[in-house]
Amino acid sequence: MYKVLIVDDERMIREGMKKVIPWHELEIGEVWTAASGKEALALTCEKVPDIMITDISMAEMNGLELIENIQEAAPNMRILVLTGYDYFEYARECLRLSVQDFLLKPIDEEVLSEAVKRQVVWLKEREVSNMRRRTEGVASQMELEQVMNDLVHERQQKNARAQALRFVQEHFRFRYDTGLTAVVLQPEMDFTVNEQDRMLRRQQIKSICLEFIDAKGLGITFDDEEDGQTILVLSDRQCGSDTQDVIASLQDILKVEFGSSPKAAIGSKVDGFEHLAISYREAVYLLKNDEADICPILQTQNDIRRNRLFQEVYEEMKMQMCTNIGDYAYVMRIFDSFRITTQSYNLSGASVCRFCFELLADLSYAYLAAGGTVKSPALDHLMRAVHGCGGAECLELGRQYLAKMLDFGERDVHEIVAKAKRYISEHLSEDLSVGSIAESLFVSPNYFSRLFKRVAGQGCNEYIVCRRIEKACVLLETTNFNTGKIAGMVGYHDTNYFSLAFKKHCGVSPTSYRSGSRKAP
Repeated sequence: MYKVLIVDDERMIREGMKKVIPWHELEIGEVWTAASGKEALALTCEKVPDIMITDISMAEMNGLELIENIQEAAPNMRILVLTGYDYFEYARECLRLSVQDFLLKPIDEEVLSEAVKRQVVWLKEREVSNMRRRTEGVASQMELEQVMNDLVHERQQKNARAQALRFVQEHFRFRYDTGLTAVVLQPEMDFTVNEQDRMLRRQQIKSICLEFIDAKGLGITFDDEEDGQTILVLSDRQCGSDTQDVIASLQDILKVEFGSSPKAAIGSKVDGFEHLAISYREAVYLLKNDEADICPILQTQNDIRRNRLFQEVYEEMKMQMCTNIGDYAYVMRIFDSFRITTQSYNLSGASVCRFCFELLADLSYAYLAAGGTVKSPALDHLMRAVHGCGGAECLELGRQYLAKMLDFGERDVHEIVAKAKRYISEHLSEDLSVGSIAESLFVSPNYFSRLFKRVAGQGCNEYIVCRRIEKACVLLETTNFNTGKIAGMVGYHDTNYFSLAFKKHCGVSPTSYRSGSRKAP
């Protein structure tokens, strides 16, 4: 059953609608009335109605102002507007505010009933669609995790393995013979934390990995059934030789969110899912034999030697260019050699950009020290030249960094965080992530993650969880919805995960919280 709020400053009209409309037949279980916009806002925060029917012409706060405020407080509410003024401007303003229907007074009982019925149908279809998407998504992820565990632990016979390979290719569009690298994440062992909190942390880390790796098509995230660690399988087609950079960026986000990040062990690249167990075993071996226990990312000796060799060649080229900074032709010739070298070592675009920025900074300093003048247009021209070599994303981050350093004032910083909070409020029941919010604000995830924590004093994911738990508390106190439904309404697809998060924040389970709140005077 759904809930309706009627707003009109004329008592006879609002009470008449409440009594005349056959609400129960329309699947409306509760109907509240408000005599003003302020009263309506208070009722909205307290009762969280699904549909609002409001007049436009009211004292203190007119209907249009009420709608604007309501859309911030309850962005998913369906809104029907009633007015005795047949003016185009009102209709146009209602369209701008994205209201669901615009009806003229005096309105026939059947017309209003039909308008409410349309909104109920829409709400039911949305619930079915959301439930289907969540159910299909969870079932698909569970099946994928089972297949991946069978592959890395080599538990399948030949026929079953072939079927698993077809499943991965058909359902997740990964070619069975694509180059792959297994990465095992080992969370820090903190014996002062209880098992329930450790389980919650593992679930949170996995959620971020799904957002950062799977949602971007970089690979597959799943839990290791045998030891509970998180495994990432990265696609060489998407990551190239940039596996270490991808993992380093992921660890940066995890460190900002949780204060620490899990150690990562990277196996060697293998050709195809059929050989994935080899890469997985190498990653596990690196973790078990890490005697130094100081490096956040562990790699095989071949990868370490390859990276070290490129670093040596790069440093030699940089020294030659800085030493001969006055010889333009020579510097450019070495720079061209640098570009060829990055291709020979199969560096990813992100890695090329990182080395180019470092090279750019050193060359600029050397040129200034030699008496030259470095102008912004010249610097920008060189950046665009590197951009042409495939470093688009990193160059974008570089421009964002420069903009922040030079003229990105504190007011603009706070505006970004304020917009992020509004976005979270408006999409609380949806799948929210640092990546999707950053994308909506046109900033990079790493930059946004750090910015949000500096301004808000807590990580973005932590803020989202707090807002979801707050809304869950309101729903537990004011509705009879079961825990599973409330979990979905506040953005949790897994009821057990929701219960863990709720107990972590409130100290009691959702059921106990509801019982306690209703016993209180």
